Amino acid sequence: CKCTRHCTSLMPGPCCDRFKLHIPYAGETLKWDIIFNAIDPELPPDFIFGEDADFLPEPSELAHLVSWDAGKPECLLQLVKELLQQYHLYQCQRLRDSSRLLFEYGSLLEDPNYGHSMEIYAGRKNSWTGEFSARFLLKLPVDFSNIPVYLLKDTALDPGEDVALLSVSFEDAEATQVFPKLYLSPSIEHALGGSSALHIPAFPSGGCLIDYVPQVCQLLTNKVQYVIQGYHKRREYIAAFLSHFGMGVVEYDAVGFTKLTLLLMWKDFCFLVHVDLPLYFPRDQPTLTFQSIYHFTSSGQLYSQVQKSYPYSPRWDGNEMAKRAKAYFKSFIPQFQEGAFATGKL
Repeated sequence: CKCTRHCTSLMPGPCCDRFKLHIPYAGETLKWDIIFNAIDPELPPDFIFGEDADFLPEPSELAHLVSWDAGKPECLLQLVKELLQQYHLYQCQRLRDSSRLLFEYGSLLEDPNYGHSMEIYAGRKNSWTGEFSARFLLKLPVDFSNIPVYLLKDTALDPGEDVALLSVSFEDAEATQVFPKLYLSPSIEHALGGSSALHIPAFPSGGCLIDYVPQVCQLLTNKVQYVIQGYHKRREYIAAFLSHFGMGVVEYDAVGFTKLTLLLMWKDFCFLVHVDLPLYFPRDQPTLTFQSIYHFTSSGQLYSQVQKSYPYSPRWDGNEMAKRAKAYFKSFIPQFQEGAFATGKL
């Protein structure tokens, strides 16, 4: 949350005793006014809850309001947290107008994986149809702790928590129009290959959240496991190439194990092989780029050929992949050399 538009009240001059607090909640932004008394700053603050004029929190449930202590810096923060708990209950009570939405809420509440990390926002009633929309925002219980650190290194712009949030919007009380959307923290989105790498299924007609949410969790968990497995498999792959090709290895990525370059020779013809290993290796096949060190294209680039289809199985271990690659190199080089001499320029 953040504070904006500080202004004065009661006294002339810049007293700064009134603030507007913006709080992200269930995909909405709550805008609450916090009003202190500049004449007597020891008094607890008053609150104005923006458009939620009918939100009336129970004072007895606000311990940090009842025992307000202006000398404690965290007192206001704790009071806001207590108000948010009351606001959550207020939104839950608004679901009572729809038995279907109340069922969705109740079924999630009973599951310990989702009940304690759920936010709900019930929209305004439609004056024509009497219907109202509702949005559920859930923090998914997916473990990101084993994702390779190098994939999370670009977190300087957003050093916050690694988290996945699922937003599910019900556009009517009978759930005939339901729109889910997955939100990932920037570091996790980057680690999984970008926003286009993960597509969640549509909400099924007649489906329930308690069935749908675990499916999304499992889908995301599988993606995370693919990334972790890919990292270890790439490391195994490059270790095998180092063993098989020895001094022929020019360079390789020793952090993410995503690239490898070999300098090889066949009948006095020297060439480079660049190996690019994808994020979801070994499921996705590495790309091989053969490059002559003698011949150039008309644009001045080294003559090269890219091979994406060659003998390969994701079930092979690193040693087998290196052996098969060496055999493929021997079979392909005559063709590559012929192409280099035919179309390349010295």
